[in-house]
Amino acid sequence: MKIVYGETCVDVSTVRRWSKELAGTSPTETDLHDKARCGRPNTVNDIPHQERVDEIVQANRRIKVREISEMLGISTGSAQFIIHDVLGYRKLCARWVPHMLSPEMKLNRSRVSQELLAQYTDEGEAFLRRIVTGDETWVHHYDPENKKQSKEYRHIGSPCPKKFKVVPSAKKVLMTVFWDCEGLVHIDFLKQGSTVNSDRYIETLRKLRARLTRVRPRQRPSAHESANSRCHEKSPILRNLTTPIIQSRPCSI
Repeated sequence: MKIVYGETCVDVSTVRRWSKELAGTSPTETDLHDKARCGRPNTVNDIPHQERVDEIVQANRRIKVREISEMLGISTGSAQFIIHDVLGYRKLCARWVPHMLSPEMKLNRSRVSQELLAQYTDEGEAFLRRIVTGDETWVHHYDPENKKQSKEYRHIGSPCPKKFKVVPSAKKVLMTVFWDCEGLVHIDFLKQGSTVNSDRYIETLRKLRARLTRVRPRQRPSAHESANSRCHEKSPILRNLTTPIIQSRPCSI
């Protein structure tokens, strides 16, 4: 062996000593891997540290692992192990919602939904076919096309088409649109310099009624106010309309 391995080979005395120690021993004692042992006692992942981390997280749900490790004087790995593996916490992003509804708004939504469901139970699909929904939106005089709309067919290796970056025009007009289950019914634009008030909204409803008599002569429509038309709810003329009004739910769009 010395001829083959040279100086890296152990000497004869070492081989004899190993042979004498291993002679007569069981196969399990000849394992060359490290044996299991208790090691250094764990002084971090204990009940006091777990309770303290739980208190810190409940006090500040956005706290960082690094801040917890600095407060308790432990490593970030130990703090993360306690948070995720021991306490079972997960850090989740906030979910975007259109509106933060108050308890009164939620109660009103529930009440209106129950009324609509009861009316649908009584009349069936005929009730849905009679609903005319209206809403308002701002329409810009010019809306630039998006990147998907500007796609062009090109050969491989051809340069990409270029376009100037433009923004929607500053000038815009308020559009009031009404539709039902069959499609668009009426569109009304606000004249320049005018404001949306009860009188203007009543005039729009009169135009809508005249339009309905022409395009839906056999139906008895039910007007549906949008959630952003609060200034029209106090109008006495709306309360005296022969067409039934469906109460809108706040922030339902």
